[in-house]
Amino acid sequence: MVKLKDFNIDFDCTQVTPFFQVHEDNRIRFDIEKLSSVNLQLIINQIFNGNKDINAIFVSEYIFNKKRKSAKTKIGQIIHLKNWKEDVVLEGDTNDGVIYASIKNLDPLDVYNYCFNVKKGLTGAYISFYSNEYLLYVSSDVIDIISNDSTNINKLKGNYKNLYDTYYEISNE
Repeated sequence: MVKLKDFNIDFDCTQVTPFFQVHEDNRIRFDIEKLSSVNLQLIINQIFNGNKDINAIFVSEYIFNKKRKSAKTKIGQIIHLKNWKEDVVLEGDTNDGVIYASIKNLDPLDVYNYCFNVKKGLTGAYISFYSNEYLLYVSSDVIDIISNDSTNINKLKGNYKNLYDTYYEISNE
């Protein structure tokens, strides 16, 4: 597990996704299939405007019996990997674990290209992109956005009120 302190999130591929670790006022979810490429671009540009440092964290490898096995993320085919850092997390007293890789100083276009490729069918990694204000988690089903400032999420919910998924909102539970 890697702790993302700005968001009070444990980034851990064996636990619940970041979306379920925060209050509903600090999150918004989009069904990836319902997002057009234009809307996807607009959302990414809104949350990661060009003035912010964007970072990524993802599972790059697994460790079984002291041997590394690639997670086969194919991230390097989409994003130029630079400023790579690894965090090795071993499970208790075993030799098994997960290697989380971090990349710094990405561009909003990198985030868009990765999300767009996942939308087209790329097998996605367990990955999140984040700045100091927003975290974007993407999977083959959803794009979740988290902010430590609920005002940011309210703006997104207002701008995309007919597009975001309300299934996990309290009024729908």
